[in-house]
Formats: sequence, structure tokens, C-alpha cells
Amino acid sequence: MNNTFEDNYKKMKSLLNQLEENKDNLDKSIDLYKEAMDIYNNLNKQIDEYKAKIKIIDSGNDE
Repeated sequence: MNNTFEDNYKKMKSLLNQLEENKDNLDKSIDLYKEAMDIYNNLNKQIDEYKAKIKIIDSGNDE
């Protein structure tokens, strides 16, 4: 999944809305939850990458 952070965030919000609305089908809820967790993990990786980039930029300003 190589989407932008913004694309992943929008998809996550959509999945969470679907989970809230889906109260009658446990199998579908589990599938939605799994997909949401995959995106959540990807978002965390992207945030870690952004933090690393910011750290590099900040370390260059210490001089």
C-alpha cells in the first residue's frame, strides 16, 4: 500500500465510519477492522519516516 499519508488517512476515516454503521454483520466488521489495522500500521510507518526526516533537518540547523 503506497498511498500518500492523506489518502491513507481518508481511507481510515471511511473504514471507521463503515464500522460504526455496520452493526449486523460480524464477518464484514472483522474484514473492515483488519483493513483499518493495516492502514493504521502503514500510517504509523509513514509518521516514523516523517519524524526521521524532520530529525535530519533539525540536526542540520544545530550548526
